Formats: sequence, structure tokens, C-alpha cells
Amino acid sequence: MSRLGRIAAGGALALLAVLRPAAAQLPAQLAQADTAWQFNLRSDRHSDALPLAALGDDDWRHLAPRPGRNLAYVDEQLRLQRRSGGWTFGLLARSQATLVASRETLLLAALVDSGQRPAADARWAADMQLRAFSGAGALVAREWPLAPGLTLELSAQLLALGRWRERSIHGPVHYDASIASYAFALQSSELDDRLDFPFQQAFARRGVGALLGAELAWHAGPWSARAALRDGGWLHWRGLPQQQATLATDAQGLDADGFVVFRPLVQGRNAQAGLTRTQPWRGHLALSRTVAEGQQLAATIDTVPGFGALPALQWQQRLNSAAIGPVQLGLGWRLHERRATLALAWRGWQLQAGADRLDAAARSREFALSWQGTL
Repeated sequence: MSRLGRIAAGGALALLAVLRPAAAQLPAQLAQADTAWQFNLRSDRHSDALPLAALGDDDWRHLAPRPGRNLAYVDEQLRLQRRSGGWTFGLLARSQATLVASRETLLLAALVDSGQRPAADARWAADMQLRAFSGAGALVAREWPLAPGLTLELSAQLLALGRWRERSIHGPVHYDASIASYAFALQSSELDDRLDFPFQQAFARRGVGALLGAELAWHAGPWSARAALRDGGWLHWRGLPQQQATLATDAQGLDADGFVVFRPLVQGRNAQAGLTRTQPWRGHLALSRTVAEGQQLAATIDTVPGFGALPALQWQQRLNSAAIGPVQLGLGWRLHERRATLALAWRGWQLQAGADRLDAAARSREFALSWQGTL
């Protein structure tokens, strides 16, 4: 998150110069509408199989994967924007990474990395997919009223990418206890701006990302609903290093005497062609109802490409205080993450914090601070 802060700090100083001339050119009816500034800082981290403190340390002692597919993600963002009428303009810096891996893959990785040997024959089906990028840039959004209580908002983000990595590994693995040996038949695909291989050519220092979003919101009486798609679009990086490889331990060959032998064989291809990848959409559904004066219940579902749905429940209560004014209190529970969240809103400020536990063994944490008001 510190890198995101450094990127956005310099951009924040240029925000007035970027946004105010643009707002001055808006149609007259929009210029007369209410204008609000918004600031948002958010960090959301989760790992099914390992504590957050152990990620990236090759420490498998606390590995406890869930049955089936396991999810790990990082979603962090720093945003400053100005909303006038139906238009929103802003600057942002963000970092996003998602890892989806089967339980078998994680157990196999722990065995191989630690040098352990199973006590009996074993088979695994390796299946792992990693997507990650980070960058900074600008955003624009436009909202239209479609009918009473119904609005549509379209948005776009243009990012200068400072980091882009994707990696997938698939295939069967067998361990033969009689000879204490692994047999692999794995397919690997990787692209990474930090990948290094022989005869590598110079490539662009940064990539470009164009990410789109759409949101449909509805409100009628005590009911509200929202459906949204985000982060669909394209990432492009000229000359980005890429590598395709196959690991097959049962490949046949001939020794010096002409006898057939089996030896590990890694076959691969390196490339640096201009690369453009389509980013899969992420979805969001929300349904809420006011159940009493000042109280609201909500259910939400977020979808992660390659994994599925992440449901959550929320409760909000509006409290009126003669000393400090109205305060909004909220409690939430994310079912997959097993994470409780506390939210507090007051005079345009909103603080949100959540975790599955409060010690070093935590596997899910979130923090968000936002402000909205006029200057």
C-alpha cells in the first residue's frame, strides 16, 4: 500500500488542475448541480490456506487449505475524485491480485518445497491460476436517470501499469513410493514484467490498462437493489516477457550406448511480442431493505473470476446524538472469508475495519477510510 500512496501523492497535487478545467466545460445544468469531493483509501486482503503473515515467505508450517478450490486475494486502492451533477472525474492508484488453487496443488507444493516424501503412492491434479496488476491513472464516470428510482452509471479507468503478472500451472503429478520419485506432466504459462531469460530484449517500462464498469441502481420505498460489473477491459504491455513451458519426467531418450532411458525434460518457449489480454468481469449484487426507522438489512454477492461467489450480510443503524449529531453504525459478516466487519459513519467520514481474528494467524483483514463533502 505504501507504493500506491507514493504514486497517488504526486498525482493528487495535479488533481485540481485536471478536474477544475474539465468541470468548467460541463453543460450549464450540470455545473449548477451539487458538487462533492470524495476520498477513499481501502485495503482488502484474504487467504484461505495460509495466514496473511506467511504469504510470500515459503513458510508452509501453517498451511491448512480448505477442501476444493482455495482463494487468496489482495485488493487495494487510493482514490480522489470530484462529482458534479451526473459526472465524476478522479485520480486513483490501485493494486489487485487473485490466486485460485486446488487443495491438492497447495499440499503438493508444500511437500516438494519442504523436501518431504509421502509414505505411499499418491496422485495429484495440479491446478493454479494467478492474476495480478498494479498501476495508477484517471477515471471518469457518468450517471443517467432511467426512470423514477432507477439510475444507470457507466465508468472507465485508464491506468499506467507498473506491475503485471499472470501464471497458470495445470497437469497430473504422481509419486511412486517404491522408487521415492515424483513424475510430472505439467503445463506452465507465465507473463511477468520481472521475468528474466537469456537473450531477452528491452521492453516498455510501463503497460497500459483500460478497465470499464457499469452499475444499475434501483430504489422504491423500503427496498433498494444494485447490480454492477467492474474491471472488465484490457491490459497491454509492449514487449512483455512471456514463457510457455512443459515439464514431463517420463520423456524418453537414448544414452551413449543406445539404450532407452527416461529423464526429466523441460521444454519451453520464450517470447516478447506485444501482449494484450482481456480482463474478466467482476460482478456485484446487493439487495437491502429498511426494516425500521433508522435500521437497514442488506445481502450482497461479489463474484471472482475463476472462483465464484462471495456472499455477505450487513446491518446498519442510524443513531441521533444531541452532542455530535447523527451517526451511522454498521456490522457485517462475509461468509466465505469468515470475517466480521465494523463500520462507523459521521459527518461525511466513514471508517470500516474487519478481520477473522486479531492475532498473527489472521487470514482475512480489511480497512477502509473515506470522506465525502464540499470544499
